[in-house]
Amino acid sequence: MDQSDQLPLGGDESFFTYSEPTDDGSGDDSAWGGAHLPARDRSRAPAPARSFQASAGIQGRQFAEQCDTLLSHLGFTLRGRRILTEIGVEVDQEAVSPRGQMVWFEYKGSVQGTRPGLRRTDTLKKAIANGALIRSLPDLVPYVVITSHLPEAGAGAAMLRAAMHLRCFADVVCLYDPSATARLKEW
Repeated sequence: MDQSDQLPLGGDESFFTYSEPTDDGSGDDSAWGGAHLPARDRSRAPAPARSFQASAGIQGRQFAEQCDTLLSHLGFTLRGRRILTEIGVEVDQEAVSPRGQMVWFEYKGSVQGTRPGLRRTDTLKKAIANGALIRSLPDLVPYVVITSHLPEAGAGAAMLRAAMHLRCFADVVCLYDPSATARLKEW
């Protein structure tokens, strides 16, 4: 490689040389427009930061409270989250029905957003994967998904039909559909 083909890496000709700005404004005259940026106006109070994930977390907790309230109202004894370490799955609520049947519940819902509940295919896929893993256990416990919204058409509806056919779920219940929540009394 010829010396003229190399980038200058040292001395006054260096691409990486930093020039300290001077009082006369003659500091860095690079193509970047200089290192002189206006100072941030700190007189205004910053707006509270609310990320998409923070809002989703708040909505998820509110939805879980609604689900727990419904199950308690129907006579279920709530035992809390259950971590199934042997298969790497966490269920939102382990509950005992009024008839004494253990049921594992997964909550998938929110009240805002363009694709809430099981309308998001990634959310639906996670529930399906959890259901398939739970089916691999020697002692089957019914796995019920409570959601705010069911997929109405397209890939999500097809995935849900196939998962129900494969018995990945004991049931999928829309929290806001009284005929669906009535099925919870059957446990």
